[in-house]
Amino acid sequence: MNDVTVTVSGRAGNTPALHTGKDKEYAMLRVASTRRFVNDDGDWADGPTLWFTVKTWRTAAVNLARSVRKGDPVVVTGRLEYDQWHTAEGEPRSDLVIQATGVGVDATRGKVEYSRVVHHGAPAPAPRDADGMPVDPFGVDAPDAQEREDDEAGAGQRELVTA
Repeated sequence: MNDVTVTVSGRAGNTPALHTGKDKEYAMLRVASTRRFVNDDGDWADGPTLWFTVKTWRTAAVNLARSVRKGDPVVVTGRLEYDQWHTAEGEPRSDLVIQATGVGVDATRGKVEYSRVVHHGAPAPAPRDADGMPVDPFGVDAPDAQEREDDEAGAGQRELVTA
């Protein structure tokens, strides 16, 4: 297989939001990468800014949405793909998308604290409300503390462990 793998260093252009599509979560992030170089006068200068769309799926999407905020320095690696679609007005659009295999906050630009997510038991399906829509995984509609204590086995619960 002849995949094109890329690594991009830049800044998050947005805070990624978690979405559900075809029964699996995904998150999208825009990354701006601006090359810095020394010009002919010996001064630092900025080159043009390149924008990349980054997409992650499943657990990586949840972790991305919980970890990265607009303006954070990031390093992304993944498979480069060509995405085509039509706008609501029927106009064709296209974009180069990085299907991320790795996204991290760039520790060379600041302090990073890592917390590992530990899964207990079989993965639980994404919770849905009465209309079949996904429930906010970040706790806006999360069960209260008493309901969580009533879960005897703890199956499907996640625990943050500082590594």
